Amino acid sequence: MHYPWWYVPGPTAPMLIAVVAVVHVLVAHYAVGGGILIAIENSHAIRKGDEKYRNYWKSHTQFFVLLTVAFGAITGVGIWWTIGLASPLATEMLIRTFVFGWAIEWVFFIVEIVAAFTVYYYWDRLPKNTHRIVAWIYAFCAWISLVLITGITAFMLNGKGLFGDWNPEAPNFWLAFFNVQFIPQTILRTGGCLLLSTLYVYVHAAWTLQNDSAMLEKVVRRMSRPLLAGIALLFLGVTLWFPNLPPAARQTLESAAVLNVFLGLLVVFGGVLVLLMYLGPVRNPKSMNLGFAVCLFFLGMTVLTVSEFVREAVRKPFIVDQFVYGNQIYASEVDNGKRSGGYLESGYWTEKFARTIYEKPQPEFYHPIDANGNLIVEEWFQYPVRLNQFEEENRFALGQALFMYHCNNCHALEHGYSAVAPMLVGESKEGIAMKIRSLNVPSFFMPPWCGTDAEADVLAEYLESVRPTDVNPNEPRT
Repeated sequence: MHYPWWYVPGPTAPMLIAVVAVVHVLVAHYAVGGGILIAIENSHAIRKGDEKYRNYWKSHTQFFVLLTVAFGAITGVGIWWTIGLASPLATEMLIRTFVFGWAIEWVFFIVEIVAAFTVYYYWDRLPKNTHRIVAWIYAFCAWISLVLITGITAFMLNGKGLFGDWNPEAPNFWLAFFNVQFIPQTILRTGGCLLLSTLYVYVHAAWTLQNDSAMLEKVVRRMSRPLLAGIALLFLGVTLWFPNLPPAARQTLESAAVLNVFLGLLVVFGGVLVLLMYLGPVRNPKSMNLGFAVCLFFLGMTVLTVSEFVREAVRKPFIVDQFVYGNQIYASEVDNGKRSGGYLESGYWTEKFARTIYEKPQPEFYHPIDANGNLIVEEWFQYPVRLNQFEEENRFALGQALFMYHCNNCHALEHGYSAVAPMLVGESKEGIAMKIRSLNVPSFFMPPWCGTDAEADVLAEYLESVRPTDVNPNEPRT
């Protein structure tokens, strides 16, 4: 309502956020965990005087820098690009609320990038103790970046603070940052970083050390400790994450069929992954080969991707818990659209569009124009309650605008992600209008209807016009 809408047919604009974000997360977790592993193993090699082992980690660092700094940076920018277009109100709120946190994160990010390049390009030119310190500086800065970003994303899931609730009227960075999900998600993501990074190491080592089985076995054996630590942190993080979900998120997690399926997949794939890693790399390091490493890697990618989907999905109906609904409306603004002005009139861009329709010549009995042809402003408020008297073409245009701004964040129209038209097969216009007026009852994972009854009728008429008509589940089969 505060921004023009970015329409992407089929997948919908917010799904592009999910695609770009998941790809970035799969690399960003490696940027953190991989940095920790490089610092640990480089220090170990220096302490033991094992130049051959240290040379392996030099080659791994080249792979690490190319993937995390180059590709990771591109996907990181991609997230900002997509959220700025697809979720502008939530993006604005998070920038305003956490501007201090973002500033701190950028400082650590710059140090992190400089340290990463220094570790690789000066591997053999810096004194070993200095090189070891630089590697640990990178690892520390990368982890602090994770902590800062986790505090912000955790706030989006549950805005309840550890030391007091955040108030939008008097925003406080620290109350928002130290929310009840901050510690569970920090533990969870740290564990994910260690686990995922060991899988990257397995693939790289199995590929580059195919002719050196002794070194491959040593790398695999050394990785068993961070692997087990990552699994333990993941288990602890999940254990703390669930009790700190807001009530609506817990109900969504327990009642949505698709989330139950994904949770089942998460348990099965996660269990298989842990079992294979225990029987393979942990118990028998010699069993590692490229095929096994690739299988573990993609199984780990699947587990993390599914977990990210579940984490994002349980936020519904909010984008930012308790404050911003999925359709880019502040929770405090819901009642504005229900007043005589209507939903379309309550938004900056929708009002401008609606006026172009309202000011068109309407039937003579509903034409508040004075003798000079000017709109009678005092009768402006009457438009939204008389939409049924508009011509069909104008009602269609208003219904389309209502769908784009109120529904398109979660639903494609006829085909694509969660397309709304197939959901309405067999429904009458009156039935559709009734569903619209009570969107969040019983579907508590949907935002409430934010418009007038007349606007609900116009939206229902528009949806009726696009729903499939060749199938009626209420008619008997012949």
